[in-house]
Amino acid sequence: MKKILIIIISCALLSACTLTDDFSDKYLYTTMYPIEYATTMIYSDYAKISSVYPNDATLNYEVTNKKKTGYAEKGEMFIYSGVANEAYLAKDLLNINGKMKLIDATKGMNNDKGFESVWLDPSNYLMLCSNIKSSLIDYNDNVYIKEAIEDNYKILNEKVSELDVQLYNIGKNGNYNTLLVADNVFTYLTKYNINVISIDSNNQSIDKSYSDAKKLIENGNIKYIYYINDSKLTQTQEKFISDYSLTKVRINDLFTLTDNERKENKNYITLMN
Repeated sequence: MKKILIIIISCALLSACTLTDDFSDKYLYTTMYPIEYATTMIYSDYAKISSVYPNDATLNYEVTNKKKTGYAEKGEMFIYSGVANEAYLAKDLLNINGKMKLIDATKGMNNDKGFESVWLDPSNYLMLCSNIKSSLIDYNDNVYIKEAIEDNYKILNEKVSELDVQLYNIGKNGNYNTLLVADNVFTYLTKYNINVISIDSNNQSIDKSYSDAKKLIENGNIKYIYYINDSKLTQTQEKFISDYSLTKVRINDLFTLTDNERKENKNYITLMN
């Protein structure tokens, strides 16, 4: 009996030790950085994970057909965002490699506040991370890997949840919690009791927003205007900023990292703090 137990335990240990080795030649590709980060945190022991977007790529970046072929031939899995209109890229890769596994990290989510809010809003990002975790578990049969995915996800969940709590505390305890923004994407902050005045041209109450902003500026309550780094301010917005001597504050949308951010080991959590 002792010999049998020793053999069973030895086999189990050998299996556990070779899990990483078995996945050393596995490649998993993602799109935008927030998806890459979540996937790396959850699954980096079982695949080589990288984004199909280079550093400093913008929202309009197009993956070449040659690179698509390389990713499809080498990769086993592709994780993308359906709400960010990346489904076409997943379809292209699947047409090249019909065996490639696809995960829509934003399944069941919407982008009514702009798709950047899917990851800039910690509560939304938690859902994105959960989608990735659940799909990776579904795709794996190995019980050890399933458990590791759950454990890694719990660590990630705690880190992102801390960001969520920080925003709630800012909204609750801040001395002044009104922001003037040029992009509707920032309106997700209202759920954290932060008042957001948006002069986005797509804002249906744009006239009221300008009126409210003028009053607060004249009272000395607003000196800054926040905008997404990849967005282009309109002439009307630029004139308003100039007329009222507002200071522009550029917010990184985290779509991709810069070369320097990579070198400095910056990540989603450190950049969001």
